[in-house]
Amino acid sequence: MGSIYEDIEQYISGGETVAAATVVATQGSTPREVGAKMVIRHSGETVGTIGGGCGEAEVWQAAMDAFKDGRRRMLTLDLTGDITLDSEMVCGGVMIVFIDLWDAGDLELLQAANTDMKDSGRFAVVTPLTTGDSRPRMLVVPDGRTLGSLGDQDMDALVSPTALEALEQGTSRTVPATESQPALFVEVQVTPPTLVIAGGGHIAVPLARLGSMLGFRVAVLDDRPMFADEERFPDADEVIAAPFGETLASFPLDGQTYVVLMTRGHAHDLECLEQVIDKPVAYLGMIGSRRRVEGVLDMVRGEGHAEELLARVHAPIGLDIGALTPEEIALSVMAEVVRVRRGGTGRSLSERDVAT
Repeated sequence: MGSIYEDIEQYISGGETVAAATVVATQGSTPREVGAKMVIRHSGETVGTIGGGCGEAEVWQAAMDAFKDGRRRMLTLDLTGDITLDSEMVCGGVMIVFIDLWDAGDLELLQAANTDMKDSGRFAVVTPLTTGDSRPRMLVVPDGRTLGSLGDQDMDALVSPTALEALEQGTSRTVPATESQPALFVEVQVTPPTLVIAGGGHIAVPLARLGSMLGFRVAVLDDRPMFADEERFPDADEVIAAPFGETLASFPLDGQTYVVLMTRGHAHDLECLEQVIDKPVAYLGMIGSRRRVEGVLDMVRGEGHAEELLARVHAPIGLDIGALTPEEIALSVMAEVVRVRRGGTGRSLSERDVAT
C-alpha cells in the first residue's frame, strides 16, 4: 500500500490532469482530519475520501469547475446544519478544503516524492493556499533537500524549517498568512503503519482483512506453509512462511509497527516476544487466556527483561466487546490497535460527558 501521490503520478504519467481536494483546517466534529485527501479525475472517478457524503458532492463539483478554468479553489464546508427528516447526512463541524490541480508539469516533483517515500518513509509538500491559475508548490524531504519553489526564494528558505519540523512530528499543518506571505499548507505524507500478525490461524484471516481496510500494510507470519499462504490471506501485503523468531529478528520493527501475536502455543509466543519486547513498536499485543498470558510473561521475565518492557504488552489482547467468533475477536483486536494509534478512550461515544 502506497501514498495517494502514487495514484496522482500514475494518472499524470498517462497524460491526465487531476484535482486533489485536501482538508486544510477543521473546526468542531468533522468526518475527516486535517490532511485527508481525495483525488478527482476528469472522468469523475475519485480516489480516497474527505468524509463520504459529508460535502463530497460539493467538492466534486468544484473540482469539475477547476478542470474547466484551471484555477485552484478553496471551499468552506459547513456541516453543522439543523437535523430534519429531509437531511441526508449531518456530520457536524466545519471543514476548509483546498482544491489543487496537478498535471504533467508536476511529474518530476511527484516522482521525487514517491521515490523518497520508498527511501525514507515520508515527505512534505508545501502549497500556498491561494486561488488562481498559478500553482507553485515545493517538496521537502527529511534530509532537508527541496524541489520546486513557492515562487519566492526567501519564502522557500523561511518555510523549510517548519516543513522539517512537521516531517519529524508526522503531522500536516497550516502556516498562517503574514504581511509578506500567504497562508501555506504543509502536507506530510507518511508510509502507512504496518500490522504484523504472527500466527496464521482462524482469527488472523479476518484480522488481516480489517487491517487492510483500515489502511495498514499487513504482514502475516507463520512457520507452516499451509497457513502462511497468499490465497488464504488475499488482503495481506506480505505473507511469510518461515520460523517466527528468525522472521521477526530481521523484520523492520519501528514506531510505525503494530505487532499482534496469535501463535498456536507458549513456545512460539515466547519466541516472538523475545524478538519484539525491546523493539520500539507502537503496539504489542498477545492473544490467549490470562493463565497462558501470565505463563508466557513469567518466562520472558525469567530471561531478565525489565518490568516496564513487559508492561507494554497488551494481554489478553483487544477491547472488551463480548467477542466470541473469530470475526468479532479480530474486530476487538483492531479496535484496540486503532485506540492506541489514535489516542481514544475505548468508551462508547454515547457515554461521553459532553455531547459534540
